[in-house]
Amino acid sequence: MERKIYKTVFLFIMLLLPCIVFTSCGKKNEAAKQEKELSVNFSGDAKVSVGSFYVGAEFHHSSIQPQRISFYYPVANSIDLSTDYWYRDTTFINALGLQIGNGPRQWLGLHPYEYNLTPYKVTFHKEDSVKAVKVTYQFCKDKPAMVVTYEITNRSNNTEDYSFYTHLETSLKTCHTYALKDKAVTSYDKSGSTIYADFNDIGTQFARVFVANAGEMPASYNTIGDLNNSRKPGNDYWYEHGGPLPEKVLDKDIPGIPAAEYLYKKKLAPNETMKVVQIIGSCKISEGNSIVDYLLKNYEKEVKAYEDYAIKKSFDDGKFKTGIKSIDHSAEWSKAILAANKHYIDGDIIPMPCPAEYNFYFTHDVLLTDLAAVNFDLARVKHDLTFVAEHSSADKVIPHAFYWKDSAYATEYADADNWNNFWVIITTASYLRHSNDTSFANFMYPYLTKSLENALHTKKEDDVMWSYRPDWWDIGNNFGPRAYMTILAVKSLREYNYVSTVLGKNPNKLLENDKLADRMEAKLVPVFWSGKYNYLMSYFNDGKIDPHYYIGSLLAVDYGMLDKEHTDLLLQTTKEKLLDPKVGVYTAFPMDFLKFEKKLGYGDEVGKPYYYFNGGIWPQDNSWYASALAANGNKKEAFDFLNTTMTLEGIMNGPNGQPAMYEVRNADKDNPAVYGSVDKPQFMWAGGWYLYSIYHLFGINENDWNISFSPYLAPGQTSTEFSLNAYGENLLVKVTGSGKYIRSIKYGDSAYPSAVIPSSLSKVKNVNIMLGEPDSPYLESTNSSLLSCSYNGAMKSLKAVFAAFPGHSSTALLISTSEPETVTVDGSPVSTKNISVEKSGDVYRTTVKFDHKDTDADLVIVYR
Repeated sequence: MERKIYKTVFLFIMLLLPCIVFTSCGKKNEAAKQEKELSVNFSGDAKVSVGSFYVGAEFHHSSIQPQRISFYYPVANSIDLSTDYWYRDTTFINALGLQIGNGPRQWLGLHPYEYNLTPYKVTFHKEDSVKAVKVTYQFCKDKPAMVVTYEITNRSNNTEDYSFYTHLETSLKTCHTYALKDKAVTSYDKSGSTIYADFNDIGTQFARVFVANAGEMPASYNTIGDLNNSRKPGNDYWYEHGGPLPEKVLDKDIPGIPAAEYLYKKKLAPNETMKVVQIIGSCKISEGNSIVDYLLKNYEKEVKAYEDYAIKKSFDDGKFKTGIKSIDHSAEWSKAILAANKHYIDGDIIPMPCPAEYNFYFTHDVLLTDLAAVNFDLARVKHDLTFVAEHSSADKVIPHAFYWKDSAYATEYADADNWNNFWVIITTASYLRHSNDTSFANFMYPYLTKSLENALHTKKEDDVMWSYRPDWWDIGNNFGPRAYMTILAVKSLREYNYVSTVLGKNPNKLLENDKLADRMEAKLVPVFWSGKYNYLMSYFNDGKIDPHYYIGSLLAVDYGMLDKEHTDLLLQTTKEKLLDPKVGVYTAFPMDFLKFEKKLGYGDEVGKPYYYFNGGIWPQDNSWYASALAANGNKKEAFDFLNTTMTLEGIMNGPNGQPAMYEVRNADKDNPAVYGSVDKPQFMWAGGWYLYSIYHLFGINENDWNISFSPYLAPGQTSTEFSLNAYGENLLVKVTGSGKYIRSIKYGDSAYPSAVIPSSLSKVKNVNIMLGEPDSPYLESTNSSLLSCSYNGAMKSLKAVFAAFPGHSSTALLISTSEPETVTVDGSPVSTKNISVEKSGDVYRTTVKFDHKDTDADLVIVYR
């Protein structure tokens, strides 16, 4: 009997085993296929940044040698020998050398290499007649380390002795103050030929830097550094003397400049490879041995876990497919950036601006990125907003920045003049619309209330916002009326009212807030519009106009705060003054801020002309322009601009292009050497703004009260499919057909006569939108919440039920192929002065304005 059971079990296992193997191989092959689809191969001079939650690396001029390694655990320290931020590409933190046989010792990495890149991994490669060099930087998921793999292959026809030398400086610079800590105690462990550098310094949080070997074992080592002393090729023990290395350590009684030097030796037959694997990381001194022991056994598992995570986030968490390769690839790349650009800080893993720079948390960068993430990753947004709340002051003032400084974590709080007060309201309101998570909105509400109160302290009696800083920049000291802050105040007041209405909070303040927002919006043209400049301009504290065109004024178009005449003029001025069609939109113009250093209170951080704030091109500049064009109905123009300047392919094909979504791009068209070059590639909110832009170009609109479909298919495009979180439902939306109007919308199998998504949406997974001449009337937009919408074909009547608060002024735009005959709200006829009808071809656009008498309002239109 037992033998029978064992035989049955054995047969079952043998039948099951191929399925397990097949499934495992299938998943592995799919991940490899997706990584190949995601990655980009590039040959040319470029900056490269890659990293993970615990380590990041920065490279310049396509060198295989990093100029900086950033560690985020136990706190944010970095290996960085630069002395001038603007010229940080001129210093190295390591050296790589090679000697073949009795030939000369030569340095590797002093010239650009070709490379293959994703936001979470980079492989450099170069080959000549005698050797092939391949260097790969990968990162661990749950342990504070990166893995560098050097592969040296003999390409000659002879068997040769190969000597390969690596030298990494392990002195640290602290977070924020960048104090150089170049005194350490070093030790050597035969297990993995591991070198440790221990910093008994609170500024580093008593960090231990380690370098361990998991491939070829070195023939000799050394732990004393010398690259700090203005390193030049030749100023190095190996270069001067060859091997072996002196194998010295820095005693605890006489700490010194630490390094991790190794010399590897191997005889290579033709096409044979020497594979050196170094595990480089940082931890607490007490943890070093146990972490290294674990990683020597499990580093491949750690690397795979991180790469699988990034690939999953890129391909599986949210879908956006247009069938246009450049658009879709950039969407996947952007999601990979959002996955990779997270760092450890004080026990949490939090989004950070870029892989290897900015070793501190900025609320602004996270909130702006989450305006895109709400569409496909609500858990991320909730986690981010929770972090903001938990790091606020006792009286609910939100943080501006959070970082390790000297001996403790420090928080900079948002003062009254800080735009984070507005963005936290805007982002939380968007999260509520997409998630329907009223419980979490209730948790955030006190922070929103405090932020609004805080921000309105700089509103003057003229109902415009005053600010010390121009536009969105966080430096400057000239208190004057600012268009950008006024636009954000209007938007935030209305978003706050939306959240308050949904939660049933502060009902007595809603109408007051609404009227204030209306008054502030009404001041945009009289106060800020300049006929001379044809733009929304700001002012200095002496009452004189600030003669700079700032990109933030474009938000007035994106948010629908200007009439058609001023919208068209502002966009035309943007084209004439701010747009470089090859690289994007300047953040400000003219580029003469160095002349205003005294008046505006700047230092040299403003940047040279056409760079940084002084007319450089930032990701939000291009996004706001693309969104403004789309909001104004210029979607083909927006598509062409986005495809040229915002996609990875477009950036690569531009002047000095490279595969990078960047913090800032140089716009100096008079200097071919720098024109179009980028700084801080793989920047988080560049990925966020790209995703925001394609959602708002191809798929949706979102205003203060609702989410609506605004589909677009570019010439030659047959369909778009995208994931969308809306009111707690995870929708898969498919758009087909052609034309500027919607022929039909189906939620599941049921037709629905509204492009505005009802807030009562439930148990729907698929939405199908067909473009073309409308089959029946439909609601295109409104500035209230939509509870329900229905069309009675027999009666030719459309009924929409809206929700807001008593006194709220609502506007509804409806599309039909016949003219309205009667229009009523709550059973009463709407005055003809509050109804406008425009005919374009065979389509009527009917606009109805009314005030809510109660929370709900019933609009009924009967068509002829």
